[in-house]
Amino acid sequence: MGPSARGARIRAAGTATLPALVLLTGCVSTQRIAARARLVDARILASQTVPAAVRADPEISVARPVVVRATGGSAIVVTLRNDSAHVLSDLPLSVGIRPRRGRPAYLNRAANLDYFQTHVASIAPHAVVTWVFTTGRRVGSSLRAFATVGFPQIQSVAGPDLPRIAVSALRSGAVSVVNRSTIPQYDLPVYAVAVRGGRVVAAGEATVAHLGTHGHTTLTVALLGNGRGAALHLTALPTIFN
Repeated sequence: MGPSARGARIRAAGTATLPALVLLTGCVSTQRIAARARLVDARILASQTVPAAVRADPEISVARPVVVRATGGSAIVVTLRNDSAHVLSDLPLSVGIRPRRGRPAYLNRAANLDYFQTHVASIAPHAVVTWVFTTGRRVGSSLRAFATVGFPQIQSVAGPDLPRIAVSALRSGAVSVVNRSTIPQYDLPVYAVAVRGGRVVAAGEATVAHLGTHGHTTLTVALLGNGRGAALHLTALPTIFN
């Protein structure tokens, strides 16, 4: 079963694809539209190859990953802090497991994974964010997870502030995602982490294929683990910056 099996790589219904970008951006210049398209294309191309080995970026602090073990697989929850005074984006992230003896095994070093299964989309200055990787693989209790965040290989131009994306849980169990900016988002990753008694008990991920200017959508994030009665923490990391 592939690394995203039984995770929540769910595309929101009714969303537009990249060719519709010109029709949905109003008076945005053709240069800016072209720059957005080049960024998306560069990410698609990068996702088709096996990610290179990651050399740790000193501007990013990485907490010890948390492993959620479930019948259908495992989720790796990574907490990151941007220690710099500027926006960081397109950060490669290698996640894996390390046995007590033997060589470590990477979980997301493979070709044709979704780009944001191997990268952190963006993180604001001095901000702390959560990134989640789901896999159909059962990670044994004797194995420890590790994560390394490296230097970006794609140079995206981000301003001093990231577009604001609001994400919240609805009573129906769905997740509401609202773009409160004038910048459309493509392949927007949404991460959900359920916490009970100070402990991560479930986690999942989802993708919104397109969220237009001031757009709104709802989607379901399937969690690995038992999130019943837990507080749900949601994160959406912007992917298009200007």
